[in-house]
Amino acid sequence: MILEFFCEGAANAAANMARDLLLLESWPRPERLRLRHYDWTKDCFTFGYSQNFEWIAGQAVRGADLCRRPTGGGLVDHRSDWTYAFVLPAGHLLHHAPAIDVYRLVHAALAKALETLGRPATLEPDAAPVLPGMPARVRGLCFSGAEPGDVIDPESRIKIAGAAMKRNHNGLLMQGSIDKLVTGKTDWDAFGNLFAGNLAKAFGAEKVAHVSPPEYPEAVRAAALEKLSSADWNRRR
Repeated sequence: MILEFFCEGAANAAANMARDLLLLESWPRPERLRLRHYDWTKDCFTFGYSQNFEWIAGQAVRGADLCRRPTGGGLVDHRSDWTYAFVLPAGHLLHHAPAIDVYRLVHAALAKALETLGRPATLEPDAAPVLPGMPARVRGLCFSGAEPGDVIDPESRIKIAGAAMKRNHNGLLMQGSIDKLVTGKTDWDAFGNLFAGNLAKAFGAEKVAHVSPPEYPEAVRAAALEKLSSADWNRRR
């Protein structure tokens, strides 16, 4: 088994969400693991599949680009984050594993990459104590507090990274975000390569193959973008 890793240029919120969905549903080598890192063309926020649009619109920055993700989770501010999508293909031994098990494996690989670069990181435990002075978590806002399995600073317990998942017959998609304001100065090119290597080891891949962004058939690409751009998709809840 091989993990394919590529970095893609900046796009708006709907285009990036469409590309993540294609990563899950239309990858040309569906038996392989894949990791995609990408950027954003403007102020972008994404929100979970089941969240209410009116509430979300009141939380995001006015004028920002908004798009509903195909995965769950809360509202994510992408203005200063390192964003990725990881797909575990159907047929992998962990495709149907409990979501928290996959979540912890991915985040352990992420934390290890940060630590290799000198940035301490660990995972939020299942039953973490509430420390004096910690701000209350706002339900629906991804980075307002840590959930079990999230990546956190081991001293302050501030959340560093979180993610959300979608699982279907094609595999398991995990969309993740790392807060650059918390991590501070980091060699992100080195991080991406370390993260990919750690993921490959964690999920039993033989190696990491650096590949070019895929060229999906135009009809397939256009259909995904139309879906993720539509008012029906974004405002239906």
